[in-house]
Parts: sequence; structure tokens; C-alpha cells
Amino acid sequence: MKDCELIGTDHLGPHWKEMVAEAVSETDPRQLREKVAAAEAAIFQRLQRLATSSKGSHTEMRELRAASDRLLALKTDVLKFPGWREE
Repeated sequence: MKDCELIGTDHLGPHWKEMVAEAVSETDPRQLREKVAAAEAAIFQRLQRLATSSKGSHTEMRELRAASDRLLALKTDVLKFPGWREE
């Protein structure tokens, strides 16, 4: 899913969870890079939406933080960020 498809989809707030799940389950390192980036973008966009609305919950904020931490672990442990390079 492209970033532009996420804009204006507040009714799909939990969509970021699907994108994180796709990244976590990806085994191909090349596709993992793309899925991690897409999941991070979805989390960022959701955080922006929550910052400007009263619809967010503390539970979702904790979930977003945990998801961000999990993606960071993928980047450092699997993709060897920050030293990884495109092959």
C-alpha cells in the first residue's frame, strides 16, 4: 500500500497493525526493507492523526510504541541497520 492511500483513512486507524504484521512475518530481506519502511510510515501517519484528534487511546499509543520498537529491532538485528546497504 502506498503512503498516499493512508492519507484520509482515519477510519482505518488500526491498518498500521496489519502493515507491522506483514513486516514482522517477511523473510525476504529485500522485501523486508520495503515493508518496514511502509509500516514505519503508517505508524507515523497514525501518530500524526492521534496528535490532532481526540479519538486516540493510551492503549493504542502504547501499541504504536511497541510496534516501533519491534520494527527497530528488525532493522538492527535482521537488516543490520545502520550499516546495511542495498545489494
